[in-house]
Amino acid sequence: MALFSRSTKKLLGIDISSSSVKLVEISRANVRGQWLYKVEAFATTGSPEGVIESNHINDPGVVGDAIRDVVTRSGTSAKRAATALSGSSMITRVIQLPAGLSESEMEAMVALEADQYIPQHIDEVRYDFDVLGVNAANADSVDVLLAASRGDVVDDLMNALEVGGLTPEVVDAEPYAIEHCCQLLMQDDASAGMDSNTVIADIGARTMDVHVLRHGNMVHTREYAVGGRQLTADIQRAYSLDYDGAEREKCQGNAPAGYDEMVVQPFVKNLAQELRGALRIYQAKDEGAVVGQILLVGGCANLPGIAALVEQEIELPVKVWDPFAKMQFSKNVDIERLRAQAPALTVACGLALWGYL
Repeated sequence: MALFSRSTKKLLGIDISSSSVKLVEISRANVRGQWLYKVEAFATTGSPEGVIESNHINDPGVVGDAIRDVVTRSGTSAKRAATALSGSSMITRVIQLPAGLSESEMEAMVALEADQYIPQHIDEVRYDFDVLGVNAANADSVDVLLAASRGDVVDDLMNALEVGGLTPEVVDAEPYAIEHCCQLLMQDDASAGMDSNTVIADIGARTMDVHVLRHGNMVHTREYAVGGRQLTADIQRAYSLDYDGAEREKCQGNAPAGYDEMVVQPFVKNLAQELRGALRIYQAKDEGAVVGQILLVGGCANLPGIAALVEQEIELPVKVWDPFAKMQFSKNVDIERLRAQAPALTVACGLALWGYL
């Protein structure tokens, strides 16, 4: 499902956030009946402060320049791209429609239903839908996931890609990009633990997005106002540093003595408390739901020891997820650097996989 799509196969995954632009290119080959994925290129660059605020691109030209930079540095020759909106930029609803509708009938009924759930005029939004399956309580109905966003927000993303020299093929949503990763990379992995409820905590610069997947399908998602910028602010206060100095300390790992005890551990404890609250909200909504594991992705998932600290607080299995763990790599890919950034590249990876769904 995508708010805008004219997809074929191979795509560049372009993840645009308030702090960075990330690019991933992945190819796929069938070898003896199994799909093998290969990272062909990747690159990251920072987003200028204030260019993206409240999930809105204030200057598509500046973001386009950042996209052009990652394209150049990655060495890719590909031009067709998939990108994504944050979950908070979208409205999602599960609606029930009669089973057995033709594709054209389904589209017409979704358009009628969308007008009820979307606050803007239907002509001012982009929307799409996905049939989830037969409704559990009524075999004559199907559950349909409706997703919509303001048209200008989608258009700004597409404009930024075009300024960066790329052709926009897909505008999806970040939660579904992560879902793509799980569906394609974990579906045949018996050790992945996807037969139970899996929680994915995507810890970014400003927010933590908590997603629950059941058998690889997204069943719950929610955003929380805690992220890496809070840790940067904590470092600034603790060591009287400016913002850039605090960011360097956080990213380079050259922090003063007592850094873990004074700054990192309190930050992770607060993060874990937010995550515990997110699990309670989900379990209250879906009574009796048992969570099997928690996977950490996003930039803050690279904090040393974060999985062990969160596991200690929540008392559930926790690990940092590397979506590239079982992939092959092109000879011009810096594997060590890719591994170091892997959790932060999960959304870009899912977008790069979009054409293989």
